Amino acid sequence: MTTASEGCGAHAGVGEELRSLALTALDRIDPVIDRMRDGTAADDGGTGTCAACPVCAVLAALRGERPELAARMAEHAAGLVAVLRAALEEGAPAPAPDAAPEPPPARRVQRIRVERPAG
Repeated sequence: MTTASEGCGAHAGVGEELRSLALTALDRIDPVIDRMRDGTAADDGGTGTCAACPVCAVLAALRGERPELAARMAEHAAGLVAVLRAALEEGAPAPAPDAAPEPPPARRVQRIRVERPAG
């Protein structure tokens, strides 16, 4: 059994491997999102489905059509992918300090006497 001071040396490279795997997945998702956002996945067949409800919008996106909801979702997904990529490329977070942080100083209370005019 390992103690807390030894750490987990057997899994030292797992974080970097997971970061690399996530970046690879984002690289593969980018072209799909770009096609949906640009509209090259649309066939413009005019199937006559409704464009208002989310269920029809998702079904139309799965068929390759480009309803307005799918285009907006693709735009937001592209922003999310960009944020995830930036966070993953920053690298590992800084190690936590070993010593416990000092507690904040005790608050000092000052009494203020309030006199109200009789009125």
